[in-house]
Amino acid sequence: MTQCQKIPTGVEIYRELAKSGDRDARYNLAANLVAVGEIAEAESVLQNLLEQFPTDGQAQQVLSGLEKATREKNSVDRVLAMLSRSSLPVSERIQLHFALGKELEDLGEYDQAFSSFQQGARIRRRGMQYRVEDDVRALALIGDQHGKAFNAEFESDIETGLDGSRMVFVCGLPRSGTTLVDRILSSHSDCGSLGEITDFPMSLMVTAGKKLTKETLIQETAQWSPKAIAAGYLKRINNYPGNSLKLIDKTPLNFLYAGLIARSMPSSTTIWMERHPMDSCFGMFKTLFQMGYPFSYDLKELGFYYVAYWNLKERWRTSLANSVTFQRYEDLVHHFDRDARALVERIGLDWEESCGDFHKNKSAVATASSAQVRSPLYKTAVERWRHYESQLAPLAEQLERAGIPLD
Repeated sequence: MTQCQKIPTGVEIYRELAKSGDRDARYNLAANLVAVGEIAEAESVLQNLLEQFPTDGQAQQVLSGLEKATREKNSVDRVLAMLSRSSLPVSERIQLHFALGKELEDLGEYDQAFSSFQQGARIRRRGMQYRVEDDVRALALIGDQHGKAFNAEFESDIETGLDGSRMVFVCGLPRSGTTLVDRILSSHSDCGSLGEITDFPMSLMVTAGKKLTKETLIQETAQWSPKAIAAGYLKRINNYPGNSLKLIDKTPLNFLYAGLIARSMPSSTTIWMERHPMDSCFGMFKTLFQMGYPFSYDLKELGFYYVAYWNLKERWRTSLANSVTFQRYEDLVHHFDRDARALVERIGLDWEESCGDFHKNKSAVATASSAQVRSPLYKTAVERWRHYESQLAPLAEQLERAGIPLD
């Protein structure tokens, strides 16, 4: 079962375990309640947890993300008091900075919000071993090796891969609207969602049968049989329960494998979410991810990664024009009825009113935006980066120098 499918059961398990007063059980109960949309109960659990453990950054971060902070109801003073403690553990300090930044942004205190996001990101980055140059090189290699393989495969028509017509891949950078699209499509009676899974890259590693470096794996998979690639992935997918006509794999970083997906499962559907470069970058910068995306905690490194990502995306935009639907987040928000209907049609289904009422979808969701997707469509996230234009000026200049349009 997927993480999302396990959540309803998890609520009952942790509700029982939480009766003992155990901190982890109570936190996990709250996290599971958020995922299934039981926001009021989750808030109550978190408030009680913070009364006992005032510096619990993990609990505070989830609580701060449940609803928009107001002048009448916010945690700013309490979080500032916690951050003033010199004995505060590093992990708690990071989480509290991100929680504080979110609430300050809600209150329109943008300079202070940016400062808090930046402090949290700096501390987080110091604790990581990461070289953005490695990712930049990998993205360029994917475009080179897989681009050549894709063109050669389709020109010679050696193989057609396997039937992946059931699969819908929703990808793109995190905070680009992948969850919104997932909720729209999975609100259809004939479409289910596996949520964010790692089955495609895992299937490649299993098929390789040995541990390979990132660069070697990129080079080798470019030469693999399309049928072998599809077989390894579909074998894993077939282990999941459910018999929906369409099934969504909503893993943002599957954009790395867009060429392999198109070669191995040409009848599948891939929807690649795009967002304004600055909103995309800042959306990642101000998010404390549980894992992954190490490039997002330093604006200069984020710029390097985004340029490499952009170059790969633009290369695929030409090569995969018939295989990938590129959907702008801003267009979806401003022209929802038109673009949402087009996406449902793109995956081969007829429009259902439930797709327009995606916020009423009762199924579980476990992402950084799990609370937001329970609300009707909103447009306030468009051009939010403008509030931080002066602080983000160096990033904007970096992207423009690389030829990325910001207008």
